[in-house]
Amino acid sequence: MTARHRSAAAACLLGALAAHAAPSSSLLDLFNRLPEPPATAEEAARWVDKGGTLVHPALLALKADIEAHRKAVAAPLQAQAPAQQAQAMQQQADLAKGMANVGIDMQRMQSDPVYAKDVQARMRTMTPEQLMAMSRAMSQPMNQNPNRKNEAQAMADDAPPVKVAAEAGFEYGNQQVGRIQAHGVRWKETEAEVSGKVFGAPLKVDMPKPRIEFDNPGCDKACDAAWQAYAAKMLPLMVARDTQALQMRRDALLRERQAIAPVVTQADKTLKAAGYGEKALSSTHQLRIAGYDEGMLGEINLLVTKTEEIARLASRTVHCGTQAVTVPQAVCR
Repeated sequence: MTARHRSAAAACLLGALAAHAAPSSSLLDLFNRLPEPPATAEEAARWVDKGGTLVHPALLALKADIEAHRKAVAAPLQAQAPAQQAQAMQQQADLAKGMANVGIDMQRMQSDPVYAKDVQARMRTMTPEQLMAMSRAMSQPMNQNPNRKNEAQAMADDAPPVKVAAEAGFEYGNQQVGRIQAHGVRWKETEAEVSGKVFGAPLKVDMPKPRIEFDNPGCDKACDAAWQAYAAKMLPLMVARDTQALQMRRDALLRERQAIAPVVTQADKTLKAAGYGEKALSSTHQLRIAGYDEGMLGEINLLVTKTEEIARLASRTVHCGTQAVTVPQAVCR
């Protein structure tokens, strides 16, 4: 295969990758597909199986499409990775040439501390004019290299929607840690409220709890019958309590969804206008746009995870049945 044919093949490959870069489901589509959380413990038990594994078809499909969206947006970045690596190697070589132009051995600078200190000491004795001249000489190979990509120029030449999306991604990235921490604080407050208001007081039934533990070898038929009678009264109360806790967690989750909805809506509009960074000339802009999209997927995934979590917590007693009363610390089978 000739060099011309190889170049054409590479261009076709990159073109094919780019053609499949646009995700089939937008951020807003994914967000709007979040199902309403279960409202009762019995409903939650239909979302996850006895082992705690998610079985809800809509939520499983959503999780798969979130991952497909992620891969689609990441495809152009992956396709450009070899070219970016080659660019970095070229810049390293140009830098070495530039340092050689002013009498500095770059490899020796990196491996010989004494030599590095001598060079630094020499530079401290130079005038500002001499340092400026040295800088121009060092940058000459890089500036004269026709294969070097000028990232600053690429950023300036990018289309306005790309610049807007990149700036939005940069700002969102700076705020993301604070958002996650704030969410953690709010959820911790919800759990404290659930613990105090729902699980703070013991459940009471109109019969005493058997004195011998159910799994004690001394628990005979009469003991077993007493436990079954006790469980028959206690279990509905436990399920009702789980439903009450679920509803409080559900309300908190829906508040989170409502709060993030306008953020996702704006991000969806901005990222679509920028083509998810597919045609960005600047790798900096493209990375920021991809990071913006990934951050929004993280917001949606967080809601998915919390939906799973509250369903799993609410379903345990239903799945365990009387075992939740007779042997509460056991793993239900």
